[in-house]
Amino acid sequence: MPIRNRRNFSNGLMAMALGVALAHPCAFAQDWPSKPISLVVPFPAGGSNDVVARLVGESVRKRLGQAVLVDNKPGANGSLGVETTLRTAKDQHTFLVASDSVSLLPLFRPMPWDLTKTFTPVSVLTFQPIVVVTAPSAGLKTIQDLQARAKGKPDQVSYASSGQGSIQHLVGELFAQNLGINLLHIPYKGGGQAVNDVISGQVNVAVLGAAAVLPHIKSGKLIALAVSTKRRSAILPDTPTLSESGAGDIDVPQWSALFAPEGTPAPVISQLRRVVDESLNEPALKQQLLGLAMETVAMTPEVFQQRMTQDRERWAKLIKDRKIAME
Repeated sequence: MPIRNRRNFSNGLMAMALGVALAHPCAFAQDWPSKPISLVVPFPAGGSNDVVARLVGESVRKRLGQAVLVDNKPGANGSLGVETTLRTAKDQHTFLVASDSVSLLPLFRPMPWDLTKTFTPVSVLTFQPIVVVTAPSAGLKTIQDLQARAKGKPDQVSYASSGQGSIQHLVGELFAQNLGINLLHIPYKGGGQAVNDVISGQVNVAVLGAAAVLPHIKSGKLIALAVSTKRRSAILPDTPTLSESGAGDIDVPQWSALFAPEGTPAPVISQLRRVVDESLNEPALKQQLLGLAMETVAMTPEVFQQRMTQDRERWAKLIKDRKIAME
């Protein structure tokens, strides 16, 4: 074969290969999903991450015409669910619904995974304020009341959170540090029992996500002292922020987000992101989530990724300064 013909033949093969490479992702996206989608939630059923996964999953099901199954894998402070997701990642149909508390686990001990590196954010699902609450019988009306009592009884004023090393635990340590006080932390496995013990007076206050405490605030069994967000929450408009209460510049919403494990094709992530964002923009779903104390927030995956990285740096310093360990 003449040299010129060989060159043309070679160029033709290269063009064909490039065409196949470019067409493959599109074909992959068109064929996806080819089976039920699994949303792994690393917490028990009934919590806010589980509720969000089920509500959003149902809307995604309608849009894609494929079943969306929620798979609860609680254990090891959330790491069991993360590792379950990674083990099945190659099927391109398994995703993780996780929270900020899961994101912070590698700050306490070495992990074979990292939400900021081993996963790609698909979409931020919800934000909710973290609320400092107490029972009416506790005699506390404001954060300043809590500060005064803690200074009078060092290490005797207690606060409950949903777990050691959780975002609620860290928020409690952060505002205590800013107020110049020490509070006795009592970790619980979830918010349900923590709420009960605050109502009964066994614990002075609780620092929990709004979804866990809002019904009890509405019923009068709990009093909201402050919220952890920069601005007052539409969910609790009459409750001051921690910043307004003199506890420093604090802006810590509790988030829930959808993640794709590494190796998930970009077209699949893009398609899933599109249908999830469409779901979160549904007025009916937005209202349903708001009724559960959770707000949808427009945030690009890039901005969210940057926020996670910045949060990790801040919490790493607090964990070191307050000598916080995962028990």
